[in-house]
Amino acid sequence: MEDWLLKGRMEKKLVKEAEEFLVLEDIKWDNQIVLEEILGSKAYAITLWKSKIISKDELKKILEALKEAENLWLEGKFKLKPEFEDVHLNIENFVVEKTGIEVGGKLHTGRSRNEQIILDLRLYLRKEINEIVKLTLNLTETFLSLAKKHLETVMPGYTHLQHAQPITFAHWLTAYIQMFLRDIERLEKTYQFINLCPIGASALAGTSWPIKRKEIAKLLGFDGFQENSLDVVTSRGEDLAEFFANLSILMVHLSRLMGDLMIWSTYEFRMVEFDDSYAMASSIMPQKKNPDIAELIRGKTSFTISQLQHTLYLMKGLPSGYFKDLQETKLAVFKLTEMVKHSLKIVKGVISTLKIDKQRMFELAASNFSTATDLADLITRKIGIPFRLSYQIVGTLVKNAIKNGKKATEVGVEELKKASIEVTGKEIVLPEKEIKQALNPTTSIRLKKTEGSPNPEMVKKMIKKLEEKIGEKKKQLNLRIRKIKLSEEKLKFLVDSILKT
Repeated sequence: MEDWLLKGRMEKKLVKEAEEFLVLEDIKWDNQIVLEEILGSKAYAITLWKSKIISKDELKKILEALKEAENLWLEGKFKLKPEFEDVHLNIENFVVEKTGIEVGGKLHTGRSRNEQIILDLRLYLRKEINEIVKLTLNLTETFLSLAKKHLETVMPGYTHLQHAQPITFAHWLTAYIQMFLRDIERLEKTYQFINLCPIGASALAGTSWPIKRKEIAKLLGFDGFQENSLDVVTSRGEDLAEFFANLSILMVHLSRLMGDLMIWSTYEFRMVEFDDSYAMASSIMPQKKNPDIAELIRGKTSFTISQLQHTLYLMKGLPSGYFKDLQETKLAVFKLTEMVKHSLKIVKGVISTLKIDKQRMFELAASNFSTATDLADLITRKIGIPFRLSYQIVGTLVKNAIKNGKKATEVGVEELKKASIEVTGKEIVLPEKEIKQALNPTTSIRLKKTEGSPNPEMVKKMIKKLEEKIGEKKKQLNLRIRKIKLSEEKLKFLVDSILKT
């Protein structure tokens, strides 16, 4: 029985070496989509019956066999055999063994493995996308909770890894929330593409059998079906590449986040400290506390990007239609989804246990003239000279202060007079109090008036908007999950009803 399914054109079986090369590694990954294959086959069998291609009695026998295969798999008693090449032929062969070729041999009527693998992956991926969105939303809520506690926690902002301007820790946290929400929106867009049923495309040209494409799409809880049959088969790599691109950008955000924390946790910065439960010790240096998790997140990000590149490279040389090359993307599908989910969970733990040194943050923000821009703005606003002249005056003031070993807190009216004479030949005088306010990180931040700035009042507004957006995303997520669950429940009920009649 082992060679009946594809016996015909081929006179010989694959030699062992060829079978191992083509099948052995791939079928291991097919273990991830056995239940999806069975679910799709149940829906397809019902569609065959509703399209009057098989009888009610034949349908019942096929569904009984599929249900038995499902139960055996869940009990760990069903194993995929390499001699049947893939999950599709393994399940079909089981049905034939249970019902006979006269009945079971009809299950594949009008159907191709080219569309089956696309279906199985989409059934799998839409759940995984929802799970990744859920974990990302959980992470944003952790960030949001922390941001509410640190509206007034002043810290230095950096460009080129040099002191730039003061911000708050809450401002930094909400910046990452915005990034994660964009990640979610990208995944939602990809979900719309993935949630279209491919069945009915067959090998690439559709089928002469009257398969009701809308019917099977509805049975499986899809939003509709992907129309052009050639496009269906050709787009297998495209939907995966889009998914991998989303994961790559998400992981880049996690990598950037970890990069920030790694730098800030050094002795030179000392703004944050990783909790012992999320750090590792050195094997030889007893004083060390290493950010291994942060480093590994960066390493996993590189792997994610490499799989996106790998998929695009596979696609770029392929003409339209189906090609075996895309079998090589399966590893990435299953490995990346698990890796990203694990990364999101571990980062949430890192953030929720992170120790923040407010005093050190303010100390760094108050040093190295990070408020110089605010003083230049003040001069322009009060004196009425062009900003570029104010910029030159303050730049000269800073240069002189550094040469004389003075800090920003030690600069006042006299330093401004001297710098303005050097640049313009004229003396500029401002009240000492206003100069000190402009150079103070706390008051500097409160002087910011633009929406989205680190001004605590602006951050409060951002937090409120973010809470609303996160709430809306959670509602949309729950609707998607509910739709899939309802479709599975309805299909199960329909299968049970058919088997009882």
